[in-house]
Amino acid sequence: MKKQFLTKFTAPLLVCLLLAATILAGCCCANIFDAFKAKYERTVQVSAPIAAGQTLDVHTSVGSITIIGGDFNDCNVTAKITAKAATQESAQKLAEETQIKLEPAGSEIRVKIEKPPMADRDAICVSFNITVPRQTALNLKTNVGELEIDNITGLIKAETNVGKIACRDITGRVNLTTNVGEVKVVYAKDASAVCNADISTSVGEINFAGPDNISAVFHATANVGTIETSLPLTVTGKIGKSLDGTVGGGEGRVTLEVNVGSIKIR
Repeated sequence: MKKQFLTKFTAPLLVCLLLAATILAGCCCANIFDAFKAKYERTVQVSAPIAAGQTLDVHTSVGSITIIGGDFNDCNVTAKITAKAATQESAQKLAEETQIKLEPAGSEIRVKIEKPPMADRDAICVSFNITVPRQTALNLKTNVGELEIDNITGLIKAETNVGKIACRDITGRVNLTTNVGEVKVVYAKDASAVCNADISTSVGEINFAGPDNISAVFHATANVGTIETSLPLTVTGKIGKSLDGTVGGGEGRVTLEVNVGSIKIR
């Protein structure tokens, strides 16, 4: 074993593919709606009590999800509903008939979207801005859209097919997956040194900044791309397309996986 204070290794990077995928992640939602001429938007607000430590479950097909934790007693949801259809009247009818509800389900509270029947070329996008107690656990999913989480101490599970994921000032375990898009994770300064994270993207970049005095075993893989770390890792094995190392007492486990893209650890 050897100390590795700065590690960087590269494989031929498919730059064009990565750039194209990044553009797709940022524009896909807009392109879906560009096929229609008539648009109608409305905003809905709902709220419900939520106990600290409960799980908030939010799924939307097309749209972003932003969660902010704080000293709140309730779950406060602001939903932006955007409907597009062949005519203005049809788009307005779709938006006004789309309902947003908060429903308890055991240990979870679910944000439920009820959409009306749609024609083949109709489309509805629902994006959320939500505030919750910082201890709330999260289960978030969208097919096309960005996920942003701030100041959450509970478990975070987040998944998107096309779009980036950003977690800031967090302290708990994360399980994050995107097919096309960047994943950025920044732990709070006062987070526990024992860090557990599973992060993956097929095409994109992972930026991981752990807590101060982090204690974890790292496994990072980039099939086509780069891996960089500024942590004082004790690296084991041969460095190739993957990196295995330990920092601190190795009490937690961090797994970072990219198919095409880069990984940066600090």
